Amino acid sequence: MNTKLTASKVAALRSESSRYRVWDSEIQGFHVRITPSGRKTFVLTYRFQGFVKEYTIGIYGNLTVEEARRLAKKLSGKVADNIDVSAQRKAINAEAYKNARGSLERFYSDMYLPWAEANLKGHKETSRTIKTDFKHLLNRNLAAITQWDVQKWASDMQKKGLKNTTLNRRIASLKGVLSKAKEWGVIELSPLAGMKSLRTDNAPNVRYLSDKEKERLYSALSTRNESKKLARQSHENWASKRNIKLKPSISVVYSDYLMPLVLLAINTGMRRGEIFNLRWSDIDLDKRLLTVRGEISKSGYTRHIPLTIEAYRCLESWGGDKASKDLVFPSPRTGKRLDNINSSWETLMKLAKLDNFRFHDLRHHFASSLVMRGVDLNTVRELLGHRDLKTTLCYAHLAPEHKAAAISLLNSDAAS
Repeated sequence: MNTKLTASKVAALRSESSRYRVWDSEIQGFHVRITPSGRKTFVLTYRFQGFVKEYTIGIYGNLTVEEARRLAKKLSGKVADNIDVSAQRKAINAEAYKNARGSLERFYSDMYLPWAEANLKGHKETSRTIKTDFKHLLNRNLAAITQWDVQKWASDMQKKGLKNTTLNRRIASLKGVLSKAKEWGVIELSPLAGMKSLRTDNAPNVRYLSDKEKERLYSALSTRNESKKLARQSHENWASKRNIKLKPSISVVYSDYLMPLVLLAINTGMRRGEIFNLRWSDIDLDKRLLTVRGEISKSGYTRHIPLTIEAYRCLESWGGDKASKDLVFPSPRTGKRLDNINSSWETLMKLAKLDNFRFHDLRHHFASSLVMRGVDLNTVRELLGHRDLKTTLCYAHLAPEHKAAAISLLNSDAAS
């Protein structure tokens, strides 16, 4: 099958009983390979000195179609210059392997990072953790890193107020890097193998909005939205008088992405990254159903979320006639995927006078609201996309009527 590989076409490809390939009609040899498990891998097939060779570019979801196309064009250019790109990669990897038996910094930069960029969604956060949190270990030989080094660091961070859950997550990033070093034969044994996680509260406090806090959040969203709309109208009037053409407003209802993005989060429980990666092809407004694709979800599994009335109206007003467009919330500056909304979120929290409330807490609010209305935890688990029910159990205390019903059985025994 030959077609121009685009974001919408690759997203629509489905797994079959056997592996198959879809070839790009513009870049010779560039194609996507789909396995029965649903994994989609970008590959470049080329001929060098009479032999047919393959170069694996990366996995869809970690790479966008546009990024894969750019890499394929670059690789094709090298092949045209009589360079065997597969052999070149092997030579680079061999040299990196040879040099990697030194410091953490060298192994991470030369071997781990190139692999992570092609295979891990969270490679940017891992990179930040290694280069910032474990900066003091970068010059240390891999085998010379000890559990004491990490435990000492954790103790220092605890004194600065970091929670054990956060510390465990960052230590896990370092463990992952060292595990790969062992897997690739760079070291014989990971020095952090068997290291126990820091003790955490199995039933942590869940931050969700009270009725008054929710009213303040919605009021702040509306106030911000109207203020920006008035500013936009004023700017349009100024430009009109000077015959300056401006880009048309994205939506008549919303001034920018923040209000619809927040409303969608609080009504679906989606993670921030899932919303950033959401495409219009994932939304069926007729069926009022939203799909979180496995390649953009943390669990790796696809899930379907029915839209509340508010979420439906929000997307309808934001999308309008844009159902054929790509990202639901593109960056207003680049038109590509949003990177973060930290600044606008902090401003919104000040306007709403909300303390200690993160964007991720909108997900907690969604789950808490369901549990407090009697929805069973397994259904909540499915809507949130948790792999394990244990993760969802942190909301169990919000349904005290189950415990009360159990105690009432003892009361009936006493009465008799």
